[in-house]
Amino acid sequence: MDIGDILKNMGGMGGGGAPGGNPFAGAAGGANPFGGGAGMEDAMKAAQAAMGNPKVQKVLQKAQSNPKVMQAVQECMSNPMAMTKYMSDPEVGPILKELQEAMM
Repeated sequence: MDIGDILKNMGGMGGGGAPGGNPFAGAAGGANPFGGGAGMEDAMKAAQAAMGNPKVQKVLQKAQSNPKVMQAVQECMSNPMAMTKYMSDPEVGPILKELQEAMM
């Protein structure tokens, strides 16, 4: 699985119905128990749109050549707070920084 597949499949998160649907549809009243989910949906759309950016694609190709970097990128995509763990890593940090800059 590459990063493009991950971005295309973001949103299903298992058990919550159709891909891209509300993964918290089973919560009381069908509402997201963590509050407004629009921010996450917007973030997913932005990540998917970034895949069309040639700069982002170039950085992701570089990341895919290193399994350690690819694992870190995948973790950061599912948990943005994980970036703080990897930014000081001499192997991973520069790629994450480059990816951040390419997405802005």
